[in-house]
Amino acid sequence: MATADFDRSEPLPLMGFIAVEVKIHRPAGDPFNEKTWPFPLLREIAPGSTESQIVTSDKYDSDFIDRFVETGKKLADRGCVGLLTSCGFLCNAQPELSARLPIPIATSSLLQLPSVLSLLPVNKSVGVITYNGDNLGQKHLESLGIIHYAPRIQIRGPPADGPLRKLMVGLGPYIHAQVEAELVEVAVGLLKDYPDIGAFVLECTQMPPFAEAIQKAVGNIPVYDVYTMATWFYSGLVRRRPKRWGNIDT
Repeated sequence: MATADFDRSEPLPLMGFIAVEVKIHRPAGDPFNEKTWPFPLLREIAPGSTESQIVTSDKYDSDFIDRFVETGKKLADRGCVGLLTSCGFLCNAQPELSARLPIPIATSSLLQLPSVLSLLPVNKSVGVITYNGDNLGQKHLESLGIIHYAPRIQIRGPPADGPLRKLMVGLGPYIHAQVEAELVEVAVGLLKDYPDIGAFVLECTQMPPFAEAIQKAVGNIPVYDVYTMATWFYSGLVRRRPKRWGNIDT
């Protein structure tokens, strides 16, 4: 979906973005960057939402959830038609946030897993590349209601001392080529160990800028991420007749 397809005589509605408190370089492709999206983005930071808390917690406390709900309601009040978040691990909060917010929310690229698995033969698995392979696991699949798919989901992340993890905790600079090489290595290694992988899903919201390189390295296997998830999400939230369809037949 591209906004150029639409008749822009009316402005497109806003997508809301609940950001976590992480101060890093966010290039185009990162969902925090407005240039990433074919729709207008409105951002609000959820106070007290640190990387370590989101990634390492199996269950978020009520204060944490309340802050995300409050932030989401602010975005809804400002006219947003849907909400995104800035960490794939927040799928743990999907059931509660979707129940308490007045507009739809998509917390994680991992929401695509059931659809991606259904597109593949039953003897194929999905490789999930995550920010932290030690902490992403059964609890997240349970929150998504897909624990029964666990045997078909292979999860792996980059090393703790690698450029992506260092970047996220403020111990290293953003060097695109280094992060790309690291993630390509993870993908190639995962496919080597699990040759039945028929698609990849990138959990981390910092990974879309590297999706093309990953896909080329794994032989053009499908690769999905927060960008593919959110553009699909928005395409249902806002239906506009594409210009290329021409005039309505009468």
